[in-house]
Amino acid sequence: MSGLLMKDLELLKVNIKTYFIVFAVGIIYLFVQTDGSIFFISYMIFVSLSVTVGTISYDSYHHGMNFLMTLPFTRKEYVISKYLTAAGVTLAAGILSMIPGLLKAQSVSTRKEFLISTGAVMICAGIFLAILLPMRLKYEIEKSRILMVALIAVIFLLAAGGKKALELCKGSATLHLLNTFAGWQIAAAMIVVMVVCMAVSVKVSEGIMERKEF
Repeated sequence: MSGLLMKDLELLKVNIKTYFIVFAVGIIYLFVQTDGSIFFISYMIFVSLSVTVGTISYDSYHHGMNFLMTLPFTRKEYVISKYLTAAGVTLAAGILSMIPGLLKAQSVSTRKEFLISTGAVMICAGIFLAILLPMRLKYEIEKSRILMVALIAVIFLLAAGGKKALELCKGSATLHLLNTFAGWQIAAAMIVVMVVCMAVSVKVSEGIMERKEF
């Protein structure tokens, strides 16, 4: 397992220069825009997630999976290593991205709002990982890219639709009911949803890997 994790980290080093450029672009946007903190951390988290899941492409390059499957690890361990790498790198990117966002915040209330938004983005990233990784394991590179773009488009449409729905529901009984829940209750519910999605995702990914022939 440790060997697989080290392999993925070495693969990520190949793109380290590109990653720094992406980070620099995000930093510029953060300080140019007055409300760019949430966009910046969302941008860094989802870029990190996409890059780490992309290590599967490197594994498959020039029939590399044929060689990997001869090494002393199980297919289940391969799947778990991908989840650990993606979660670890994404979490690290989120924590590092919080620093400039907190430095830009001018007041305690702004920092509190930023931290809450960061937590929500991290949970959404976990759910996104639960969908993306099995999809990437099942399909070839080109098809998985198309599906990933489609998935991102659906997420943005749902977010826009949710925002519009909240605007239309102002003063309604449904919105009043939602407002009765404490912040920690909503956060706990989101975490439970993420954990359930991740557990199902791992099982699905393990099944995909077991059925694959190399």
